[in-house]
Amino acid sequence: MAERANGIILDTNVVVAHLRGSVDLQTLASPDEPLFLALIALGELYRGVLKSARPESNRAKVDEFLEIAAVLYPDVATAEIYAQIAQALDTKGTPIPEKDLWIAAVALECDMPLATRDDHLTSRNARYPLVVKEAFKSRGSQVA
Repeated sequence: MAERANGIILDTNVVVAHLRGSVDLQTLASPDEPLFLALIALGELYRGVLKSARPESNRAKVDEFLEIAAVLYPDVATAEIYAQIAQALDTKGTPIPEKDLWIAAVALECDMPLATRDDHLTSRNARYPLVVKEAFKSRGSQVA
């Protein structure tokens, strides 16, 4: 995975909130700041589409979203970071969901902030060092 000079990685819950109209990505990133989505988050979005009452409509929304966000693919380096985070959290007795570990590993590998609504990933509750960026204005939303 190539290193990025700038940009922000979006967690699944931020994309869902955006698609539902409760998060404006314009307030999250500057116009010249690219948006990224970890492949793992895209899988979560597609799973949500299949579980929804309107899969065709929701798939179209996800596909349209992919026109403004590039997908980041995990690689060997991502797997090494994932393993380090998972082991550290297991040792502390504070595990977090597996998918969140993978998304965090992508953010750490790329040295980019992660926009999330998950308390266990926000800067005040983070159990591992994610890059911090100012919080955006949505209830419960943080950039960690």
